[in-house]
Amino acid sequence: MSQFDSKHNMKKQLQILFLLISLLLIGCETNFIDFHSKLEIDSGDYNYALYLDGVGIGDPVYTVVKLEKNINPEDLYIKWTPREGINYEENKEQIEWFRERIILENYDEAGFHTQNPKIEFINKRYIVFSRGCYYYGLYDILLKKDTFNIGSPWNEWHDRSGYKSKKYDRNKEKKLYDEWIKNNIHAEIKNYISTNK
Repeated sequence: MSQFDSKHNMKKQLQILFLLISLLLIGCETNFIDFHSKLEIDSGDYNYALYLDGVGIGDPVYTVVKLEKNINPEDLYIKWTPREGINYEENKEQIEWFRERIILENYDEAGFHTQNPKIEFINKRYIVFSRGCYYYGLYDILLKKDTFNIGSPWNEWHDRSGYKSKKYDRNKEKKLYDEWIKNNIHAEIKNYISTNK
């Protein structure tokens, strides 16, 4: 077999593989929301759950919802397909029901601090969302308010810091972003918790 035939066969095999994968994807569906963890609160009418973006395309999304205690957070389902994404008309009821229960939500365009996402119940009053060892959001149960909830922390940092670089330097960007998150979100949430017991 010549080198040309070998490359041609390999190209055909890749095309067939791509076609098979495409056909599988077109026909499949998945849950748009991926259950991560549940926080059970003894008092009150609600438990809280953390969901991640179940599709995994693009930036990581983190959503904390307030759920009635009789609801199993693992049972929530919003259909997503590669062909249609989320068909709003088909999923309208589930989407609106879910949106009404969101208390905290953010995503990170740079992909920093994506490890160890979690929710905690602090001082019998606060639902705190953290990831990458930093607090990112706080919901005050007493006030029924998302006291700290920045939808896109990276964009907020980028806009406020004025960071610009002629040459992209991910390490420098991460160092500056870490410092900003630590001082402007994490420390603010810690301070709020300690001064509002």
